[in-house]
Amino acid sequence: MKKLFLSVALSAGVMICSEAGAVTSELPQVKKCEEAMKQAMYEVAVQQCEYEAEKGSTEAAEYLGYMYLKGKGVARDWGLARKYLEQAVDGGLVTASRYLAILYWNGLGVERSREKAMELFNDCMSYEMQNGGDSCKVQLAQTLSFGTNSEQDHRYAKDLYAQLFEKKDYQYSLDLAKMYLVLGQNAEAYKYAEFYIWWAKRYGDVEQLRLSMSDATVVKNKAVVNLSDVQVNDAYNWVKNEIYKINEEHMQKKSGENVSKADVKKQ
Repeated sequence: MKKLFLSVALSAGVMICSEAGAVTSELPQVKKCEEAMKQAMYEVAVQQCEYEAEKGSTEAAEYLGYMYLKGKGVARDWGLARKYLEQAVDGGLVTASRYLAILYWNGLGVERSREKAMELFNDCMSYEMQNGGDSCKVQLAQTLSFGTNSEQDHRYAKDLYAQLFEKKDYQYSLDLAKMYLVLGQNAEAYKYAEFYIWWAKRYGDVEQLRLSMSDATVVKNKAVVNLSDVQVNDAYNWVKNEIYKINEEHMQKKSGENVSKADVKKQ
């Protein structure tokens, strides 16, 4: 009841008084669970998401499960992570199963079961294939990418990242390069690392991508040692052509937007 009263009071933006009756200050409106999560305000998100999850919000339950899984704004608690993630999945939010799968994959608060984890990942990916989205595919690829996994896992991760790249999710070209490097396919590792650097400089937020661009340079330098001049030149030409195609698509999109704006003005 105390937590509920606090949420209601803050939501209303009420004036808080001291024991002597003097008005101290007006507290700001409480952010919604999703809004607080997007702004990485995890301490605020925990309280608000709990309130919304108690009211039946599957999205809030997923956020809570994620925070308890990752230790965001709260201490890690596998039991509570499982509780809220199962609440979200049982409530129909299939994509929450990607986090539940992590618990089973690593045996966190549950008996370790790769089979159960893959079942959850596959259900999640099947749902997104029909309804749009790739969050489950991304999470599975990241899970399979860890160095302690088998070569077969790494090959599967590589294939998943390649699928994302083909869908023009170019941010995953670095992950793809890393997988190729792990698998000893140096020419491909060099190619995709070089691509990532070019793409990030042209279309990414350089400040946010600075660290990953440094990672890409490390991958490129490790891979190039084992390549011939011909292989390096082939990779360079491939990257140049790919970036050229992206530039063309970008210009066409801009041109289309300008035409649409002009039509609106005419009307």
